[in-house]
Amino acid sequence: MSLERKLNSNPKFKRAYVEFMDDYEARGHLEEVEPPSTSKGHFYYIPHHGILRDSVTTPLRVVFDASAKDANEVSLNATLLAGPKFQTNIFDLLTRFRWHAVVFTGDVKQMYRQILVSDEDAEFQRILWRPSAVGPVRDYRLKTVTYGVSAAPFQALRTMAQLASDSAAAYPSGSTVLARDIYVDDVVTGADSVEQARLLQVNLTKILSSGGFHLRKWTSNISEFLESLPSSDLYSEDLKHFEEMTDISLKILGLLWQPQSDSFRFRVAAAPNGRCTKRTILSEIARIFDPLGFLSPVTFLAKYLMQLLWVSGVSWDGDVPESIRLEWQEFKTQLSSLSAVAVPRRLVGKFDELHLHGFCDASERGFCAVIYCRTVTEEGDVDVQLVCAKSKVAPLRKFWSPRVSSMRPFKAAWKAWPWSQTTATGSRPVSMTAPIGNANRF
Repeated sequence: MSLERKLNSNPKFKRAYVEFMDDYEARGHLEEVEPPSTSKGHFYYIPHHGILRDSVTTPLRVVFDASAKDANEVSLNATLLAGPKFQTNIFDLLTRFRWHAVVFTGDVKQMYRQILVSDEDAEFQRILWRPSAVGPVRDYRLKTVTYGVSAAPFQALRTMAQLASDSAAAYPSGSTVLARDIYVDDVVTGADSVEQARLLQVNLTKILSSGGFHLRKWTSNISEFLESLPSSDLYSEDLKHFEEMTDISLKILGLLWQPQSDSFRFRVAAAPNGRCTKRTILSEIARIFDPLGFLSPVTFLAKYLMQLLWVSGVSWDGDVPESIRLEWQEFKTQLSSLSAVAVPRRLVGKFDELHLHGFCDASERGFCAVIYCRTVTEEGDVDVQLVCAKSKVAPLRKFWSPRVSSMRPFKAAWKAWPWSQTTATGSRPVSMTAPIGNANRF
């Protein structure tokens, strides 16, 4: 009844909700059943609600809340084992994505809903639904892996892992990509040439089709890769006119990427002006997503402001101290300038030498580390690209930093250690340029 009141107050939202549920039933992912009998076993009803998303194909998704407690104060999720983590680390995936010359992305259509569960288990995925307030409330059960159930991510990714394993002999390159370069339902990978990328795309399509999955929403930084793909399977039909695109960007695992310029961009939506409270500040800081640390100088100040908020002891909805409010307002007015920042997607081109250079520094406010990739071509051309960065605010509890002169015993131990006797070329002892105590802090 509560859901129906919400739907009736927003006709557009209700229409999208009904269309979603009708599609669910039409595809056989949900079926109408008779009300259960307690003498036939156990069952569970899952409440559901809709959320609007920034998606080209599915602007509304119905979420099934398996964490809702029953009359005995027990939920379905509380009784399930969630399974081990199968998701690839976003940092690793994006770093590999920056290595390839030709990159492409794809999306597995309705990934969870292509995996069936047994009829016995479906009894714990019952829902109540009716498309109109006129008529009886009907009983349904969800026949597939369901978004909102704690075990669903493991079930889906375990299925993908098995599919990759089963196809390793027939499609070795595609199997490797499916096992390594997929994050939930997003494929993010690439190759050294258009021909290799097309072969990967064909292999991935065949592997996933064998399991009933369909890859779509293709994108690439090279127009030639997209020419052989149907328009209906592209992320946008504008990609067919690659050279004429002016401002099309899409999210790669939450990071904004422009295929035409092949660069990462940043766009922070301006929040409406209102009361400056701890809740509103933390909410706006959470909008900045930066997994590779490109914006570390910016996000560090945000982290520092968060620390000041906790130290101030202000309540969640209380007005923050004037000094913090002024610093936050100045920070907030400059966030729009992040739209001018562009980081090249590709990390390296052809090179004869490659070096990784790491730097770190610290102050009373915090410490940071950054890694650059320096390449040299056969012609002697040098290129330097930012790989990643990380920052952290200093702990509130101060600790003592030893002087260099007091580190002589540790220096002697360092030089005496077997693996530190020579450099990579074996020419001379390793020299220490910083106290060991300071180095270990990072």
